[in-house]
Parts: sequence; C-alpha cells; structure tokens
Amino acid sequence: MKKNIIFVSTALWIGGIESALVNLLNSIDYNKFNVTLLITYNYTDMANRLPKECNLIIADRDNLISFKKPYKYSRLFHLLEKPQNASSFRLFIWKVLCLLFKAPEAHLYAKYVKKQMKNQKFDTAIIYSDVVSETAVKGIKADKFIMFYHHGAMRKVYHDKYGYKRSSKIVAVSHSQAEALREFRHEYKNKIIAINNIIDVDDIKKRSEEKMDIEFSKDKFNIVSCGRLSPEKGMDLAIDACKILVDKGYNNFKWRVVGGGPIEKHLADQIQKLGVQDYIQLLGMQSNPYPFIKNADLLVQPSRFEGHSVAIMEAKILGTPIVATKSAAKEQIQHRTNGVLCDTTAESIANAIEKVLNDKELLKKITLAVTKEDFNKRNDDIIKTLYNIF
Repeated sequence: MKKNIIFVSTALWIGGIESALVNLLNSIDYNKFNVTLLITYNYTDMANRLPKECNLIIADRDNLISFKKPYKYSRLFHLLEKPQNASSFRLFIWKVLCLLFKAPEAHLYAKYVKKQMKNQKFDTAIIYSDVVSETAVKGIKADKFIMFYHHGAMRKVYHDKYGYKRSSKIVAVSHSQAEALREFRHEYKNKIIAINNIIDVDDIKKRSEEKMDIEFSKDKFNIVSCGRLSPEKGMDLAIDACKILVDKGYNNFKWRVVGGGPIEKHLADQIQKLGVQDYIQLLGMQSNPYPFIKNADLLVQPSRFEGHSVAIMEAKILGTPIVATKSAAKEQIQHRTNGVLCDTTAESIANAIEKVLNDKELLKKITLAVTKEDFNKRNDDIIKTLYNIF
C-alpha cells in the first residue's frame, strides 16, 4: 500500500534549496508514495521540473489558485512585512505591529490551509522550509512530521519552535551543520540527523548543453559565482576580491555572478564604486545556470554561511574546478585535491584565485579530480535513508 506524504515549502523560485527539493521529488519512487507539494507563495519558476506524479498545491495568500476560497487576511499579512529603507520610527511601529498581530495572523493562515485541505490525512508531512513550520504543524493533518534544516548560520536565521517540537526527525544537510544545530538547539539533539541533498546528475548534464545568452571569451580566464544575492552568500567579498586581483595587475579575466536577491543594487553600486565593471558582471537570476558553470574556467563560492552547497556539487558534475570558502565547502572540498579552500575574506579569496591562475598543474589536478565522485551511488544511498524515515 502506498504511503501518502506531503512536502511543505515556501515557493518554487530559483534557488539552491528549491533545486534540492525538486531533485528529491524527482528521485522518489512513485510506486511507493503518493506525493503532494504545498507551497505558500505563488512563485513557480521551477514548477516545470516537477514530476507529473507530484500533486502541486499553491496556498497563496493573495491569489486564489488551488483552493476554492480566498484567504481573507492578506492585507494584515502584508502590513507585517518588514519595510525597506524605513526610518527608525517606522521600524518601531512595524515591530509593535508584529508583536501584536504576527502570531494571530499565522494562526489564521494555518486554520485557512487546514480548512481548504478538508482534513486530508497524510502518513508523513515533510517541512522542507523552516519558515512554514507553523503552517505545516497546524494546517496539515499527518501521523508524523519531519523537518529539514538547510542554513549554515545558526543565529542569523529563523528557528521555528513548532517544527522542532512536532518533528520526529530534524534533517540537517551536512554533518558539520548537524553538529552545530545540536549545540544550538541542545534540547532537540536526539532528533537531529545529517542527510545530504540529492543532485540530479542527468538533468544537470543535459541542461548544461543549452546555449547561453552571452559568450565566454576563450582569450580570458572565465570565473563564475552562483547564489542568491544576500549577505550570507558573500558576493560582496567576491567583488572586493576582484578589485584586489585587478590592483595586483591581473586583467585577463572576466567574473560573472549568476543570481538575484535583495542586495543586488548594493552590489551593483559596489562594482561601480570600485571601478571593476570591466572585470565583474552581475547577470541576474538565470533559469538555467548550468551552461555558465560548465563553460567557466573556475567556480568561486565566497559564502559566509552555507549548509551544503548545491552549486559546488553541480560544478563537480560538470568538471569545473572550484575555489570556495571553508564556510561554504569544508565537507565537500579536499584542499588542493579537488578544489582550493580559503578563509572568508576578500584577501583570502583573491589569494586562492591567484594560486590557481599561476599554477597550471594545480588547476589541471583539481579539474581532473572534481568529476571522480560517484553521484549516482551517493543519490541511491541518500534516497534509501530518506525512505527509512518517511
């Protein structure tokens, strides 16, 4: 008899967590499971990559899509959104409003989801994005809950007590992250386990063959960084590292940053201020980043915090050598074997790139090594482990 499972997440916009979710949904044996995915925002950039057997439910507060009745309190929800570039007084008012109304609104939304789901019963509910924990726990009827934790930082991200308390297992996506989470949430340490993300090898290779909108010059050393443009991904460090390289006299490279996010304008201003616009370029969000990674001479991941970098796994599959901060990849890269690790500073990132530029034998060595990992066997082991807890 098939098990009925539901994944609850925020959205299907383009991002590392969303890619990992889609890869997992494509790896499940649908002869064993009936699978539903519920998302709370109507962002469906990656919905075309979902398997046809997966039932998608969009529980958007503003738009009536999957449910029969609209959510009545969307204006209250938007009133509680953090204002951008606001005065201290406006931020104070916002904090007061959140204190008074955030919990009631969350309760109302969870109640709405539960009613629209018509008390549909699941064997297991998987909370894939921690910010939807309360919605899942209060809005979904399930015998068992499992929660995923994807973040590298412990103190700078959302921690939802509902998911931690209700879940039988809390899945961290790397061993170091699991250890850190056990220390940070000691009371739940016996629930926390480590399971890496699944990566879709065949899809990545296939999509990497698609044509890019821009050409990579063979006369230049092409560097690519991929990630959400937010502080934890360290793209500002990449820009500072670019400036250091230029000041040292390196001028035969082009660095492209693939991704979008809240600090995109800040990064664009930083590039202009430092005068490195001829060397580093923001490409914005790309629906298919794989041709950029494949055609790069080097992938640089400058993250301040990372759970388990999807971009680094993708680079390995595509045979692209890697420079990464230790905070991004200390479990995924063996220093000077299948990549180069550095500290989380612009100077260290620049120095690591400089080593690769000047040491052709090192570049050749790590290029040969990155493709040796057996991702298909790795995926099989991961999915078997997940089946045991589903």
